[in-house]
Amino acid sequence: VSDASGCSMIALLHTGAAKFPQNLLSRSRQAVSLLFPAGVLKEFCSIVSRKLASHGFGASMAAMSSFPPQRYHYFLVLDFEATCDKPQIHPQEIIEFPILKLNGRTMEIESTFHMYVQPVVHPQLTPFCTELTGIIQGMVDGQPSLQQVLERVDEWMAKEGLLDPSVKSIFVTCGDWDLKVM
Repeated sequence: VSDASGCSMIALLHTGAAKFPQNLLSRSRQAVSLLFPAGVLKEFCSIVSRKLASHGFGASMAAMSSFPPQRYHYFLVLDFEATCDKPQIHPQEIIEFPILKLNGRTMEIESTFHMYVQPVVHPQLTPFCTELTGIIQGMVDGQPSLQQVLERVDEWMAKEGLLDPSVKSIFVTCGDWDLKVM
């Protein structure tokens, strides 16, 4: 399966991200593409294809050496889902909190964090929200609060070494909604 840039999504699916919804994988790919100039993105796609080969689908790890060095050790791809309706409800509340830890050197997914969040102000998901996000009421009922999920994110980041001052990481989103608005 290829996205608009022609880069294979199979690599992400084969490196452990299959448990993520397809829209997260697609947005993750878009978000990472925003970090790279057009020529580098084409090279990235080529490397991803060769990387698949090293997992039994074709090339060697030596292909990764042609990828330009990155400033960050890790890209933390983030894609919140939130309560919503037409017209928009206020406040919107995060109902899905996923993070994909992508190694900036190898472009491999090293770890994932994923939790659903129980909304408090608007605890009942609207049909519009379910249709837009694919999240049904049973997925959020009984889940931890946002405060509890944030504590678990902190624990996960500590366990992954992401809070070490010598480790350079950056959150990556598709657009500014996740971190600016939400």
